[in-house]
Amino acid sequence: MSKMSKAIAVLGVVAGLGVAALPLSTYAALGDALPEDAYKQEAQAQVQVKVGGAISIATTLDNSDSDSYNTDTKTVDLGELMPGGATDDANTPTLYVKVTSNDQKDAKYGLYMNALNGVTDMVGTKPGARIPTDTNVAPGTSAWGYKLGDETGANFATSYSKIPETASKIVDTTALNNTNTYESVTSVKFGASASTSQMADIYTGTVVFTAALEN
Repeated sequence: MSKMSKAIAVLGVVAGLGVAALPLSTYAALGDALPEDAYKQEAQAQVQVKVGGAISIATTLDNSDSDSYNTDTKTVDLGELMPGGATDDANTPTLYVKVTSNDQKDAKYGLYMNALNGVTDMVGTKPGARIPTDTNVAPGTSAWGYKLGDETGANFATSYSKIPETASKIVDTTALNNTNTYESVTSVKFGASASTSQMADIYTGTVVFTAALEN
């Protein structure tokens, strides 16, 4: 059983105020409070604010309705393994990672993943009970890893990848506005296997997804 951490959001709003003096004019538009025959000059000031690009990320086990996306912790339950067994992709849940941006012009992002606190093993409750991350998720071998698929939860990679210890890009720089929705979805499958001597226990691994604007 693998427990996914809630995905973290990378958000940024930058605000600035600028005032610029413009050339004086001796013929300003008059307000009701100004006498028409008064000698007068005017100066102008511009007020400016900049809203920076922001990006948010969420995970869900249900991709059927966009409203189901939220930032609650998601648990991907891989079920029960017999010693010497391996999970079956067709019978394990798919995790969907959705990235959204407020930038409606040229938002691009990279998706990163890492093991929480650098712990790439699935850890059991008993002393020394661990399943290491590896690409060889297969019967008779103790290992766990991940595969990436498309936004529909299909077309997954044919082989597993290791869970990275530090934040590593798993989806290259991708535009968020190619369908005018300013969002992108990536599906993830996790798998695990056990050797015939793997200690009986409940094992948990935690991963963190990070989306970063890369305009």
